[in-house]
Amino acid sequence: MPTTAALTYQMRLEYRQLDERSVLEVPLGEADFTRAVETAFFDGLRRGRFREYVVPTAGVRIEPRFEASDAASPLTSGFTVVLPADDGGEHRVDFDTTFLASHAKRIVVDRVLQGEVEADTLKYRLTAYLDETPPQKNGLGLSLEADEPTLPIHTLSRASLGRTVSWDSPAQDDLRVLVPRGVLEQAVAEAKEAPQREVGGFLLGHLCRDGDDGELFLCVTCHVPAEGTEATETSVTFTAQTWARAREVIAWRDEGEIFAGWVHSHPFRFCSECPNPPKPDCAGKVLFFSPEDHFLMEVTFAQPFMVALQTGVEPRLESALGHLPVRLYGWRNGVVVPRGFEVIEES
Repeated sequence: MPTTAALTYQMRLEYRQLDERSVLEVPLGEADFTRAVETAFFDGLRRGRFREYVVPTAGVRIEPRFEASDAASPLTSGFTVVLPADDGGEHRVDFDTTFLASHAKRIVVDRVLQGEVEADTLKYRLTAYLDETPPQKNGLGLSLEADEPTLPIHTLSRASLGRTVSWDSPAQDDLRVLVPRGVLEQAVAEAKEAPQREVGGFLLGHLCRDGDDGELFLCVTCHVPAEGTEATETSVTFTAQTWARAREVIAWRDEGEIFAGWVHSHPFRFCSECPNPPKPDCAGKVLFFSPEDHFLMEVTFAQPFMVALQTGVEPRLESALGHLPVRLYGWRNGVVVPRGFEVIEES
């Protein structure tokens, strides 16, 4: 069989009932892989394969990874994003099918709401079929529309930021995130001012390259309370007014900051069965990432460096966590997970 780089495939999400009866097939296009392309690019940026934050728009390929057990089957175990690197080579990143899980769920929910399929327990799989009449492209792949997504990368020594302490055991392979203690204290104070409902906000900051060792990291610089939100006991909605006000703050500060993520509080309390003092695992009953949080993260704060800061008002949270009542979430291989970070201890 010729190499996949010489062929063009049509990739599909195929939905089946638990008894394997086919229910729906959805062809995938360029937009369906945009987040994977930027995730792969960011991996290359961290590894030094790209110098600036400009996601390639030409020469991008999406290669299916077929199941090795049956060469004739269209079933795949995932796909590979191939990007032209600045050094003339290629940067390749593999993804398994779970990367598309939330996207696949949204597609089928939309089809259920439109009455095209019945609400049922479905499973999905990713397949790739040889395209007999492919568009005129260079090999297998995509031609993405240029979106001018340039983001500044500052050269900054982490050592110049002062002493830091690690909270929640940062994973070695995760993007390093540094947050000033004052930003965390402001976010917690805002949550405590409205203990009966969720409050939201934005995190501003800089994407930085350490001038000493070349490591890429995110430095949060500011917490901006969200104005004009629509809040309830269990949700917070960012409106057009919210975004407009945040952009005004960025312009007023005039420090070249970018949106680094978002903040929202959870006004929930420990259940009556929680011991006193509470166990560390009890924090997950209050500071958890809901399906609605995941949706907002994926559609609004989807860039691979962005983070979500959760704050709590439960008075026993601090003893359970060993620090301020906050938890940070961020992207790891295309999935939002709780993650450790470093706190800048300001003098």
